[in-house]
Amino acid sequence: MAKDNATPVYFDDATGTLVFANERIELRPKTYAVAKFLAAHPQQVCSKEAIMNAAWENSIVEDQAVFQSINEIRRKFAPTAVIQTYPRRGYAWLIPTSSQHAIQSQSQTQAAIKRSTPQWLLLSVLVAVLMGSVAIGWFSFVGNGEKPSRLQEGPRFKATEHQALMVLPTDTAALTNDDRGLGFGAMQTVIERLPNESNRTIFQASDVLDIMDRKPVAEPADYFAVSGATQIISSELNGVPGEYSLLFTVWHSDGTQRHGVLHGGTIEQVINDYTEALMLQLFGELTRPHRGASSLLTSTLTHRAMTLLAQGETQTAIPYLESAVLEHPEEPMQRFLLARTHLHLGQAESALPHIEAGLTALDALPPQPLRGRLLYLKGVALMGNNLPAASHFLGAAQEAAEAQQDWLYHAYAKAMQGQVLIQQQRFSDAEPLLAESLRYQQLLNCPLGIAQGHLDYFDFYFAQGNTEKAQEQLQLAEQMVLERNLVIVKQLIADYKNKLSKS
Repeated sequence: MAKDNATPVYFDDATGTLVFANERIELRPKTYAVAKFLAAHPQQVCSKEAIMNAAWENSIVEDQAVFQSINEIRRKFAPTAVIQTYPRRGYAWLIPTSSQHAIQSQSQTQAAIKRSTPQWLLLSVLVAVLMGSVAIGWFSFVGNGEKPSRLQEGPRFKATEHQALMVLPTDTAALTNDDRGLGFGAMQTVIERLPNESNRTIFQASDVLDIMDRKPVAEPADYFAVSGATQIISSELNGVPGEYSLLFTVWHSDGTQRHGVLHGGTIEQVINDYTEALMLQLFGELTRPHRGASSLLTSTLTHRAMTLLAQGETQTAIPYLESAVLEHPEEPMQRFLLARTHLHLGQAESALPHIEAGLTALDALPPQPLRGRLLYLKGVALMGNNLPAASHFLGAAQEAAEAQQDWLYHAYAKAMQGQVLIQQQRFSDAEPLLAESLRYQQLLNCPLGIAQGHLDYFDFYFAQGNTEKAQEQLQLAEQMVLERNLVIVKQLIADYKNKLSKS
């Protein structure tokens, strides 16, 4: 019989169980009391305090007990929605109750057997049941002592541990102001896509926010004490349109952690991959074919490095990226991250070997945006001592990025080609490239790219001695930095101001 919200539930106080859609549901005594209390007030919002007073009268318990009981009820009734959460207010029972026992066929069959069975057979069955009960009681009693050895051979079956997963909102503090509200949407997307099965409960978004409101914590693992979760998933998103990174951690109640790092051109892409990665890591199953994954150690090392980079600890991040490359040398993404970090520190000679290794690794893979990005890094690395070669690889990067519709690095490559031409004092050739690059950044609505575009124009005018127009471009860049709170560009703005003041 299909379960739906119109099917009534029967509370059997004699056995402490429920009957729903011809199936008997067993609950722990306190959970049964919670369910009965809520069902006695259908469609009414009952506060946690009222639930605790009803089910745990004269006892002092934590809110966690209510969350555990609510999750147990939801798991037992899945996929039927039986309880609605109202954040910061309480819970409401959604399905009707019945005063009649729902399993009629079973009771009728038992009655028929009783009427037709000879008394001596009933007596023999009763004796067998009693003897079995005595035997079970003895073995249970002895099993709680020090012996016997025959019971220490191990259980005949292993119960599956119930999972209770709590997905926290994605931390978007590193994004620009316009995108910071996406963290709750990302959480809801992941919650909706993770499978909620009989041995698994996914905390609903309203429950997560309720738990978070109750107690501020130092780190995600602190929520174990107040939620009843067995796994807690935290994540943080950083980057710009066209180049996002999502770092996530699965915290287990036994104190262990597992990390992951994902990259993508859009927020939607990394959130989709986030769900996929969680499916693989938590359940060993996927909703769609997986595109490949790094080893656990590589993911952990990269996660640590990306965290340090986000904190501005660039030099400290390098050993972790180097270790990730050693652990997974054929992975071009690790090479790209390490090369880009070296270039950020002005270490072009250290970056070049990883760029070449990354390009070689890509030769065996289908075309992907990473090729254009590595070619771009190679062009940037060569700008210090070989401008013609730098121009060649930046042009190749632009073509590769365009072929893969990687418009962010298409714009980056154009801007850097313009910088090469500025150094060569070919200003009439540089200006169209700078203009087109800035236009692409504006179309991408990338605040960081737009600010950098204005700083490129500062270099263009400053190299020609036009300090007035250079200052105008610097002001436009600073305005973007202030409007979008681009913390990582503030020091660069200060350097440009210093350069202007010395001219």
